[in-house]
Amino acid sequence: MAQLPLPTSLDEVVSLIRELYSPNSPDTISKVQEVLHRLQRSQEGWQLAQSLITHSDDNIKFYAALTLIVKLNRDSAELSEDEAKGLIENIVGWVLQSLADGSGAFVTKKLCSALVTYFIHFSHLWPSCVRHFVSCLDIGRAFPPDALDDTLPTKELVLKLNGQQTKLAVWFIASLVDEVGKTDMNSPKYSNLHRRLAKNVDDAVCILARGFAPPPEDGQADALSCYQAWILYAQRASSSTDTLVEPLRVLVDPAMQCFANESLFQSTAELFSDVLFNYSAFFTEAHYNSLASLLCDSLWAAEHYSRTMHGNHQEDGISFGLLMLAYGDAKVHKLMTSTDDRSQRFLERLSGLLNTDGYLVAEDSIFVPALEFWATFVETMIDTAHDPDTAESDYGNGWKLLAEKHIMTVVTYCWRKIQWPPIEIIAEWDSTEKTGFNEARKDVSDVLQSIFALNASTLVSMFADLFLQSMSVQAWAQVEASAFCLGSLSDCFCDNSKFDGELSKVFASGFFELLSEYQGPIPLRLRQTGLSLIERYCEYFERHAEYLPHALNLLFAAVGDPVLGGPSARSISTLCSSCRSILTGEAGAFIRHYQTIRSSQVLDSLAEERIVLAITSIIQSIPDENQRLAMFEELYVFLKQDFDRSAQLKAEPSILNLSDPNFQRGVDPSNLQGLPSAEDVALQIALRSLRCLANMAKGMQDVKDHLVDLDDESPPPPREGEMAGLQVDIIRLMVNVQQTFNNSGEIVEIICNIFKAGFSEGEPGPFVFPPDIVTDYFVQQTFETPRLGTLLSTACSFAGSLYRGPKTFVANHLARLIPWVISVIQALAEPESDTEITQNSICFVQKVMSRYPDVLFQQPSQMLEYFFMFCLKVLNGKEPLPKAEAALFWSGFITLKSEDPGLQTAISNAMNHLGPLLAQTLMQNIGGNAARSELDKLSEPLKKLVTQHVRAKSWLHEALFDPSFPDSQVTDQEKRQFLDRIMGLRGGRQTNQVVREFWLACRGSNFAYAS
Repeated sequence: MAQLPLPTSLDEVVSLIRELYSPNSPDTISKVQEVLHRLQRSQEGWQLAQSLITHSDDNIKFYAALTLIVKLNRDSAELSEDEAKGLIENIVGWVLQSLADGSGAFVTKKLCSALVTYFIHFSHLWPSCVRHFVSCLDIGRAFPPDALDDTLPTKELVLKLNGQQTKLAVWFIASLVDEVGKTDMNSPKYSNLHRRLAKNVDDAVCILARGFAPPPEDGQADALSCYQAWILYAQRASSSTDTLVEPLRVLVDPAMQCFANESLFQSTAELFSDVLFNYSAFFTEAHYNSLASLLCDSLWAAEHYSRTMHGNHQEDGISFGLLMLAYGDAKVHKLMTSTDDRSQRFLERLSGLLNTDGYLVAEDSIFVPALEFWATFVETMIDTAHDPDTAESDYGNGWKLLAEKHIMTVVTYCWRKIQWPPIEIIAEWDSTEKTGFNEARKDVSDVLQSIFALNASTLVSMFADLFLQSMSVQAWAQVEASAFCLGSLSDCFCDNSKFDGELSKVFASGFFELLSEYQGPIPLRLRQTGLSLIERYCEYFERHAEYLPHALNLLFAAVGDPVLGGPSARSISTLCSSCRSILTGEAGAFIRHYQTIRSSQVLDSLAEERIVLAITSIIQSIPDENQRLAMFEELYVFLKQDFDRSAQLKAEPSILNLSDPNFQRGVDPSNLQGLPSAEDVALQIALRSLRCLANMAKGMQDVKDHLVDLDDESPPPPREGEMAGLQVDIIRLMVNVQQTFNNSGEIVEIICNIFKAGFSEGEPGPFVFPPDIVTDYFVQQTFETPRLGTLLSTACSFAGSLYRGPKTFVANHLARLIPWVISVIQALAEPESDTEITQNSICFVQKVMSRYPDVLFQQPSQMLEYFFMFCLKVLNGKEPLPKAEAALFWSGFITLKSEDPGLQTAISNAMNHLGPLLAQTLMQNIGGNAARSELDKLSEPLKKLVTQHVRAKSWLHEALFDPSFPDSQVTDQEKRQFLDRIMGLRGGRQTNQVVREFWLACRGSNFAYAS
């Protein structure tokens, strides 16, 4: 894009500015901005701003003010002291002129920002900036700050200001505290700036007091917002807290008087709510008493509270409710432990905020903030109850019963609020309102769990009784809310039989019969919540097996429902897994039930996977191995038939018949766009059945812990008979599926998941394949295999599983796998071309090296050399994950030792050859090539190098002074100092900090993150 020439006259500059603020194409605006930026940065920028500031066009004056700010930030150091003193006089004069000539507020505010920018750079020349500015406003002209001593006190000056002048003064001190507050308070560079700002607080308070004073002007809202900014600045400026806070506290009562002005209510409520929530210590007890009187005892408060309870939150807002909650949050402990009438009335009002008119979120906006307060209240009560220093004395004062009464009121209001409205109301909600309603219910669930810690018995009994009462009158929304609340408490006591009596009242009440009436009036949401309730109380059904058949029959009956099928299948899976030992005698019946479902309808894929997982969980618990394998094969044969069908369809597309349920299993009704091809259907059938097989592998995992003898050197027992044949069949099936659909990465990923399920097992099983079978599978994979990175990750898991088993043949398997892994990376064009392959390949070799270094060094020297150089290249690359893995590898390699003299010689020779290259790579990274986030990981091999090798210093010295070192900003002396510090620390923790400092110096970025 060609640059525009610089303008040669002021008129041309004005034309460019007008073009910038006119409707234009992005390309034109970009070109104009570039020219104007060059002008602002030029030496003529100062003169340009001075020439433009007197223009009649507000946009031109705004740009002049912006230019002043740019010049101050870029070139303030070039100004002499006399020039700087003259500049502040000019800027103040321009601000006063903008007020006098009626310039737009945006111009005047930008000029105020220029004043603040000047203060940030020259606070030593303008220490009493606020008083000086007010004095200039008073006399209507600018004068040098040095002449300030002859003026009246600020308190008297502000009384002489008119409304517009007061508003301007408020704008200035608001911009002052905002902009100065953005600088780093902990930086020595800005310490004097913040100290001088604090000295201006008394003058700022005088302006704010004038801004609050009646008769009301349109600037009172600005004064309130400014006051809020100064208070929150005082909170952050901990070193000047007393200097700032005491003067600012004087304004609390005048600010509180603004509540009486209806037009200022929102601004005033926002001010007090913000400070109460974020800086409650700002207010004194006297202030809190005044607020309590205002919020509890006044007719004004009663009117606002009534509006919050019964008004339209979208139109009227919820500011008063938020103010009440902010006060409650600030004084929560005192309110909780007080028994006086005012505190009790206030808590009643706070609980009432959970019971306002309208439905949650869509119409009621105060419920969620109110619930957050009561969550804090409950947590405070729990902490007090468990605090040995306060619990006994406080509990004796009788507040606990009153607090619990409020909490139970809260529970009742929450139960009412979370009831689903009629379906026609929900249909009118948008997605945000629906999501908000569900999130609010989750928040209620969290609060109920906290309340359980205080009053468990009452809470469980309450919801059980509400469930029965609501069901007796067929109040379905109330039944659903009761079931939801009971389900929310499941994590608190599901494994405790103490509350089984209350749960039995629910499950013996006709609960199952109610949910099984699919043609009745029962709402869908109640069915969903009821099925979820069964899942949540699996342990209960394990203790009360008499209800288990009813529960499972209900769940299986719902599996075919398009809405309830997924949740029902999940509940079946959870219930069967939890109660597996009770249900072993029913394994055959479950398989037949599954066969019936398969033959009569096409289940949702995920639902079927969960049912298969459930049945397999039961099979896993059958104690007799022969019976267990027989049941396993009976279920497995269904999946095997699917695999055969998919392979046949792939080979003979003409047999596709979409009216056949067996082929419909390969069609997704929700994503059906036109008729699917035979190949797509075949692939989907294979994927579906393979996922079911993966869930069988997951279900067959032993849930019991078994001891593993890590020192056992005996070979694993030979796999014979039915188990061995079954394993061979499963492996053959997976290989055939992968070969049939050789372009499907998803198939490879599922096969890897099946392998991983067996790797974690310590006892024999159908998916605990012999290591030689697994090794054979891996080494047969080529570079063209999809998801090769996933295969390498699975190989890493396989290596870990080998280490947990007998050691006899581990080295043999690793020796076969190492060449395969290295051959994969040899086929990569560049390490960055597939970061997953790169990362997992290095991870595998690192795992081998850490436990069996002899296996690694037995490989051909050319192969090893390629891998080492590859790993150095990755360490010098840009990809963070492979780079981190490479750093881990080199940390391990540097410290590698062996008791075998021959192997130790090979390790030492390799280190002597690779040491200088590794040092060079590390120094290139630390010298500026690495990202900041990588430095800690790169420090690890550096620390190991320093402590493990006597030649480390010479290697690092050569690397620092090598021509390839990336930086020219650090001197040779700085490099030597860095090296001396690194060597002196001997791998200590402070090495990381030294590395970061050197990296920053090399980058030329002497910056620090603001705390």
